[in-house]
Amino acid sequence: MKRTLILGLLLGAGAVCYLLAVVPGDPGPLKAYLVNRGTAETGALNLVTAIYLGYRAFDTLGETIVLILAVMGVNLLFVKNDE
Repeated sequence: MKRTLILGLLLGAGAVCYLLAVVPGDPGPLKAYLVNRGTAETGALNLVTAIYLGYRAFDTLGETIVLILAVMGVNLLFVKNDE
């Protein structure tokens, strides 16, 4: 069971990495908008900080909640049940 789960996770991660490397993406006008106005609109000194915390704060919070739930689910799978 553990080997199958680990193999499935590795294959899934490999497929995602392959698709991210092969599929081209064009950021379009959003990139120019964020570069030109990002620090002025958010007040952050760093553009990465401006985008991450100024524009994507709720998205980041949602990703954190999903990550915590995923860790809890994996923990439940691997914890030995002594009943």
